Amino acid sequence: MAANDHPPTVERYDSPLYLIVCRDGPGSAVTRAEELDGHLRHVEVNWRRYVLAGPLRDPGAQPLIGSYFLVRAVDEADARALMSGDPYVSSGMYATMEVLEATASIGLYLGGKIWASADAIRDKAAG
Repeated sequence: MAANDHPPTVERYDSPLYLIVCRDGPGSAVTRAEELDGHLRHVEVNWRRYVLAGPLRDPGAQPLIGSYFLVRAVDEADARALMSGDPYVSSGMYATMEVLEATASIGLYLGGKIWASADAIRDKAAG
C-alpha cells in the first residue's frame, strides 16, 4: 500500500448509531409507490439523523427487497421512534425490521478510520 493510500484518522461519531435493515413484505411494490412522497418527506426532514440510507436488492437483481438505514439515535427506542414516523414503516410495508447497534469505523463516507493504532482498539476488537 502506498503512503497516500492510508486512511486518515477521523473523529468517531458522537452519538450511537443503529443499523436498521428492513425486508419488504407482500405487495411492497404497490405500497412503495403509494407512500413514496411521505417517505421522502420523512427522510428529508430528518436527514441529519441519517448517516446513510437506501434501498436493498439481491445482487444483480433489479427489484427492491427492502431498505437499510444507518441512523444517529440516543438509544434503540429513539431509533425505533424515528423509524415509526416513516410511512414505509407505519404502512406495514416491511415484513421485518432488524435494529442493530453499529460503529462507523472506516470508510469513504466516514472520511477515514476512527482508530490511531491497533493497540488503541485492541480491548474492544474482541467484542
